[in-house]
Amino acid sequence: MQKAIEAAKVLSEHPDKNNLQHLKDTDLYDVFKDIYKLENITNKEANLLTAYLIYTYDPDSMRLNISKDRHENKEEIMLSLGLKPSMDLMQDVIHNDNDNFNTCVSLYLGKLTDWRWSTVYSLLDYHSNMLRFANQKTDSEKRTDKMSKEGVVKEMKEDIDMDTVAKVNIQKGALLTKAIEARQEADRLLEAMRKDFLPTDTATQADFGFAFTDTAKKKVDIYSWRSFIKDRNEKKKSLVH
Repeated sequence: MQKAIEAAKVLSEHPDKNNLQHLKDTDLYDVFKDIYKLENITNKEANLLTAYLIYTYDPDSMRLNISKDRHENKEEIMLSLGLKPSMDLMQDVIHNDNDNFNTCVSLYLGKLTDWRWSTVYSLLDYHSNMLRFANQKTDSEKRTDKMSKEGVVKEMKEDIDMDTVAKVNIQKGALLTKAIEARQEADRLLEAMRKDFLPTDTATQADFGFAFTDTAKKKVDIYSWRSFIKDRNEKKKSLVH
């Protein structure tokens, strides 16, 4: 996102300034405000740490090097901005152990999503529903329960007209075709998204154990990204330990 990259450039070139208004003007303040509230952090460090977050997750970042070890690349980005990776706070950030910083990461990832996320989910949901309808068995007879004069319930069978059965099967074929077309369109969009967000996918896979673009296949509300990130991070850590 070029708007964020430009903001990161301003923050890193003028780290001693109060840049909160600039973040507000670029509609990024709500994403990064928690960084400025971290315990014992200076304004300069907060500016640089915000720039660091952008550079380590944005697909347009020239500093995000997916051919390098993720940990090594993170430290390089910190050093290039004038931050000290050896600080306890910075170590927590590098190892994804600071929940407040991770919240900002989740909000930024939500900011990076575009119309394709909701479209892919809708197409896959449509595909699933149409496939289920198309695979339902077409009954050749109608079964109903009827109570006799004696009060006994008996099942009555009535053959369904074959023309009706044929029409239903034709409709099912049309539904199946639509389901396949929806899946193909979803796959086409996903392929394009993976190309556009390859750096971000690589970063989130290394940090939290999931590919960013794969979230389009799940119903992840933008406002629940925080819990989504936390859940994935905890699962990844449990596997490591």
